[in-house]
Amino acid sequence: MPIDLEGPLRSPGRLRKVALGIYLLALLVRFVFLYGFHRVAYTRPEPVRIAISLARNGRFADPYVLPTGPTAHSAPLYPFLIAPIYKFWGDTRTADSVRFGLAALAASAEYALLPYVSSALAMGTLPGVVAGIGGAVLPLHFWQECSGEFETAWIALFLQLSVIRFVRWIRAPSFQSGGIRTGLWCGFGILLAPNLLLAFCGFTVVAAVVLWRHFPPGAIRWSAAVGLTAIALILPWTIRNHQVIGGWFLVRDNFGLELNSSNNDYASPDSVTSHHTPFIRVREPGGGIFAASEVKRKGELQFQRDSRREALAWIRGHPVRFVQLIGARMRNFWFPIGLPPRSALALGIVAVAGIAGLLVLWRWNRLAAMILGSLLAFYPAVYYVVKNNLRYQHPIYWVLLLVSTAMLLRFLGWRRAELRKPDVMIDVETRL
Repeated sequence: MPIDLEGPLRSPGRLRKVALGIYLLALLVRFVFLYGFHRVAYTRPEPVRIAISLARNGRFADPYVLPTGPTAHSAPLYPFLIAPIYKFWGDTRTADSVRFGLAALAASAEYALLPYVSSALAMGTLPGVVAGIGGAVLPLHFWQECSGEFETAWIALFLQLSVIRFVRWIRAPSFQSGGIRTGLWCGFGILLAPNLLLAFCGFTVVAAVVLWRHFPPGAIRWSAAVGLTAIALILPWTIRNHQVIGGWFLVRDNFGLELNSSNNDYASPDSVTSHHTPFIRVREPGGGIFAASEVKRKGELQFQRDSRREALAWIRGHPVRFVQLIGARMRNFWFPIGLPPRSALALGIVAVAGIAGLLVLWRWNRLAAMILGSLLAFYPAVYYVVKNNLRYQHPIYWVLLLVSTAMLLRFLGWRRAELRKPDVMIDVETRL
């Protein structure tokens, strides 16, 4: 008689204990690397510099190597989150070490949440537990998770919570309520990372496919409530940017710079390699004094607009090379270059298994495959037109872990994922 590995996990209390165990295990591994083996680098990218400026004088400013004044280079939430660290400990390595620890706390929560994500998607709890333990013990994205240089780990957490929230709504869709709450959620996410808007678009496509028979007239009112509430939440930051930066744009103004530094005669698909090119050394204000002085002379918004015009002119003049770069960036997003051989092999296996696992998942849980597939399809889109590295993959790395683990368990003979599903999930799987 086969052992029921899923049964003990159905108890909410026991599942909480398992999730807590995964969390503590992940945190222990990451703290050992951070503070035991001193796997750290005391770098100061733009969000950290802004946080230091907030701590010193309360100004959301100076993201570059020279003081350039007010900025919208980064989304606001993460610099405000870590600014108290630099307020309390000052501009010191101690503050940086605390920042590392905060990032490790967030990264560990990613793996502890996987059982809940798996359960919410009706995939069974065991795939999430196994994936969570694997991710906790093998920190293949260690520096991307734990450096705290950017909001990377927090984006991953937000996407996991968004999936749980979205599945609950799909199970019992209500167009008469929840629009304001959903709008607040979406607006908060965009203030954390504007490219989350792409993930929200993916969820919208899934909702339209799943509920196309169920859309009542109230869906229009619900959609309007979501959009207006999100806009209302973002609006104060937009007004602030217009007043201090001098233009209208969505949350951040640095896309022109990213487009320019990613599409030029020296461009490489990998952002780490690109930063060693002559173009970046001259044009990147985060690392070059000349470019930072140009930002100070022109103003940040004008510098960004000039960068965008230069990038678009290069793209129009080099269409074939631009298409080649897109292909190279797509490959680099899923199979990053410049990694140690063993890390590259392990991450390549996870990527291939994750994509294959999504196809297997489609055969026995199509709604889960659609939701997770939408993240893999929509979230990376912007990183195909600008340079990328492993950091940009991390927010959806947990998807690859989860679906590859589910596929492995299926091949090993586990079938406990075929539990009773909500009627709407059964309905969509019979129609797709």
